Amino acid sequence: MTTLCSLMLGMGFTACSDDDENEPSNPNTNQPELPVDPDPVEAVAFILNEGTWGGNNANISMFHPNQEGLGKADLYQEVNGTQLGDLANAMVEEDDNIYVVLNGSKVVNRLDEACKNQASYTFPEAEGAPRCIDVEDQYAYVTQYGGQVSKLNIKDMTLAGTFKGGDNLEGIVEKDGKLYVANTYTQDGSGNFVYNKEVFVIDAKTMELESTIEVVVNPTKLFEIDDKIYLLSAGNYADIAGALQVINPKTGACEKIINDANKITEGNDGLIYGIRSTYDANWQQNNSFFTYNPSTGAVSETSFLQDAPASLSTAVIYLLEVDEESGHIYVGTSDYTTNGTIYQFDKSGKLVQSFDSGGINPSTMVFVD
Repeated sequence: MTTLCSLMLGMGFTACSDDDENEPSNPNTNQPELPVDPDPVEAVAFILNEGTWGGNNANISMFHPNQEGLGKADLYQEVNGTQLGDLANAMVEEDDNIYVVLNGSKVVNRLDEACKNQASYTFPEAEGAPRCIDVEDQYAYVTQYGGQVSKLNIKDMTLAGTFKGGDNLEGIVEKDGKLYVANTYTQDGSGNFVYNKEVFVIDAKTMELESTIEVVVNPTKLFEIDDKIYLLSAGNYADIAGALQVINPKTGACEKIINDANKITEGNDGLIYGIRSTYDANWQQNNSFFTYNPSTGAVSETSFLQDAPASLSTAVIYLLEVDEESGHIYVGTSDYTTNGTIYQFDKSGKLVQSFDSGGINPSTMVFVD
């Protein structure tokens, strides 16, 4: 397989250097030089910056884990000659392709490893906007607001089936021929939010509802990790806290693990890394970092970050990812109006560097060999 680095060199891309006046500066000016890694990481990371609603300013930036700072601030535009679109809501990598969901533009793009757009599916104007995506075998499954899941044939990005039901659908994972879909909320006739407490189980072949699983209210994101399904619910922002839960796909049982979790990711050490966020009376956000051991069911509230900047304890954390090859941990922050900041930690939790994400609201990273 041709590596991404080879593709980049073939297209004239170069690593960032001190002579490149267009590269964003590192916001942490007092950091030491990056150490030489005796076992260099070969992966290149793509960072999805969501942008802002109606701003048509979503983008994909590029970062090499062994280099200082950001490599390319808007790789998608450079490769394709056009903006990515409006409000990028999700990005996943599967079989050397990258799939990006544009909520505002109502489009799903299939990209190659060089970030070149290969094919797209545009949702009809009458349908709800796309939100989340999972790709399995020959199909991409995309949730939509308004109560729909669209099944797309990834070869030509054409519609292969639909499920209709529920209200505003968010997170989705496929497991053993079943789709697990978060039915998050609706609004009543007066415009008040009504939070649901169910995950749909849908047959991926027939796109028919098989069952529902009761969960903590306002389910949002779903993850498949080691044959189990993990769910984040946001709660009702009042008297019901959000929570991390685990669903047993064999029994349909749902068990709460920890309250107030709002980000999780899979480590390369068998653990799940997570962030808890609570708010004081003045709505000041307070973050803490925890790990969960799926083998033992134990939660450790000892931070997995050794020397995190103090600002991370109160920042809006938009991104949490781990490079499965190196174990490096990435935390991305946002203020919703200016470019985000990415903090890179090594696998022991020691801060390596921080840098401008290249766009507003960095939400996702994928690592491509």
